[in-house]
Amino acid sequence: MDTRVTTAVENRVAAALAAAGVTPAAKVLVALSGGPDSVALIHALTRLGRVTGAPLVAAHLNHRMRPVEADRDENFVRALCAKLGIELMVEDAAGLAAGGNLEERARRARHEFLARAARHFGAEFIALAHNRDDQAETVLMRLMRGAGIAGLAAIAPSRPDGIIRPLLAVSRARILAYLAALGAAYVSDSTNLAPRFLRNRLRHELIPILERDYAPGLTRRLAGLASELRDLDEFLAAAAAAELSRRRDGSGRLDLAGFGALPVALAAAVIREWLRGALGDLRRVNRYQIDLMRELCANGITGTVAALPGGWRMRLAYGIASLEQIGDAPDAPKFAIPLVCPGVTVAPATGMRFAARIFSDTAVEFVSNKQGSRHTYRAWFDADAIHNGLIVRNFTYGDRIAPLGMTGTRKVQDLFVDRKTPRSRRAAWPMVVADGAIVWIPGLMRGRHGLITPATRAVLEIEAQPTSEARPARCL
Repeated sequence: MDTRVTTAVENRVAAALAAAGVTPAAKVLVALSGGPDSVALIHALTRLGRVTGAPLVAAHLNHRMRPVEADRDENFVRALCAKLGIELMVEDAAGLAAGGNLEERARRARHEFLARAARHFGAEFIALAHNRDDQAETVLMRLMRGAGIAGLAAIAPSRPDGIIRPLLAVSRARILAYLAALGAAYVSDSTNLAPRFLRNRLRHELIPILERDYAPGLTRRLAGLASELRDLDEFLAAAAAAELSRRRDGSGRLDLAGFGALPVALAAAVIREWLRGALGDLRRVNRYQIDLMRELCANGITGTVAALPGGWRMRLAYGIASLEQIGDAPDAPKFAIPLVCPGVTVAPATGMRFAARIFSDTAVEFVSNKQGSRHTYRAWFDADAIHNGLIVRNFTYGDRIAPLGMTGTRKVQDLFVDRKTPRSRRAAWPMVVADGAIVWIPGLMRGRHGLITPATRAVLEIEAQPTSEARPARCL
């Protein structure tokens, strides 16, 4: 056995484990395909574990896409784990071959399976066997597709969700030498030679030509570039998170004041972090879409809309950017709910509840001095002037209100524009109606109907309060 080779690889693996925060007592789940990379990883972790005592388990997903090879791989993995004394979980993923986007569906199936296996075993970490050549290939693929800093940072050596890649700093050639030094067998996947996959063409055609004729050591330098850009991306992401926390309101909307003055790199990073929080990940968002959103936010033109993957869109209105999931919110929610007076009425589509109380004439003088106040989420009425009760309904185009302190009427649509009410929230904004007339728009304006006078004998007080029992629309 060439101990120089085995020691070099195992030292790299040990350093990667320490950098990822893997303690000797932490249980690690190895994603074991039976190929050279995962076999080298489980051997290295097993040999290191004999010294540290680290618990080790494995998981193998049979994709059933290569009928002969798939069963061969599973049998090999079972035999290897039995030989090493490692507990193994195996699962079939039948049906993946049907339909389009096979690579994405297979990737998702693997990740879901590994998460289940980790929960089953109580493993704190999931070890994947990506190597330095995989990193270089990923950087080159993303460079060809126009990725920015975040994309070129490529494969992370570890992630907050417990994913670790202990072989990421080890070349494919060194991995094969390690297996040869151990005399360890492995299986080969024939699809890794199929030219229909871009990665295979880069691996077997383009990169060897570049390494031989143009840039010796290119693989190593591409992997180094990914590491450097990852450090830069993490620094930029931290700055973007701080900036985003200052700009994002309680509803997840983005305040665009001064956004155009931000450095371009920071502004783009803010957009990425904002989208990541709403969409969960950025797998379907490309650099062009980020740049477009950044430019639109910098200009801040009201009414601007940008389409995003997955049925989302960004809308700008009055210096605020919001994200909307198209299809979640109806175009014009229809509701008309009588208000219980006294009592509490919930209007689910508005996201509000209305609490009503009635006071005797002893409170008339006090309340009469408050009915024109700026407390727009509370209103007072002459209880006897509300002959047929109050109804809360949705906004309808063409609605008008007779504002308190003014003559004539005003279009509610114009009021929305003046008060910079987001377009996405207008359809479900509550209109409080008495005898067919809008008498109050909570949060915006009180009408002249039902005012308290010296002749008032009972006062009706209504307060609009937010409720989480329902959401009018999914809007961030």
